[in-house]
Amino acid sequence: MTLISLTDCCRLLAIDPKTLRRWLDLAHVPLLPHPTDARIKGISASQLHQVATAHRRWLAAVPEAAPPPVPISLPQEPSPLSGELIDVLQTIPELSAQIVVLQHRLAEVTLLLPVPASASPAQEESAAMVAEPAPVSATSRSRSATSSSAKRLRAPAHVLPLVEYGTHGGYVIICPEHGLLTFEPDSTDWFTWLATRSSFRFVSQSGRFTAHREFRRVPGCAWRAHRQIHNHTYNIRLGSTESLTIAALEQAAAELQTYLA
Repeated sequence: MTLISLTDCCRLLAIDPKTLRRWLDLAHVPLLPHPTDARIKGISASQLHQVATAHRRWLAAVPEAAPPPVPISLPQEPSPLSGELIDVLQTIPELSAQIVVLQHRLAEVTLLLPVPASASPAQEESAAMVAEPAPVSATSRSRSATSSSAKRLRAPAHVLPLVEYGTHGGYVIICPEHGLLTFEPDSTDWFTWLATRSSFRFVSQSGRFTAHREFRRVPGCAWRAHRQIHNHTYNIRLGSTESLTIAALEQAAAELQTYLA
């Protein structure tokens, strides 16, 4: 007997499960359990045709009975190892120990091997000939000597002395040859030092400039201050060395600063 599940009955009759149960109650058709699984309920093919005829439903091909489920077999336990295989597995640690011993003996034998003899004199002579550098031509030697002498004779950059207003509220005097000078501006040492100089840079709070002493153009070797602003050089006559006080230098720096406007 072919047992058709309730789900297949609903699909074949094109109705919902609630309508199917109502039709089965009206036709007095009992539900039958599945022969292999009692949880599955259904009806026979003849009962399905009876319900379909009563409610004027056309049935498609009725499915055949489902084959009984194949019982699932549990995996078999592995067969026990043979005695020979167990003996082989037990000898593996012994083989590992023997390999370690052989490695140590091989290292000892390597240390006892004789050192290879040194190269023959002929081989050493040929190696020396290969390693000997090629002779340098006289022309290249003279060129290198000329370039090195030119580098040595190149004059160093000219650094001017600096008179600058410091953070402590006074001026500092820095000389390229002697470093920071200890005397104060407007002192006797100040004018003596200026008499030995031909130029210096002056930086104050109000401006800056470079001072030069004119030995040829200005009579009496007077000083002048100049500053380049916007690609134009502005000059101010400072006078002789005795007139280079800090007040005069600050006034000239402030006057040159006005050209920035």
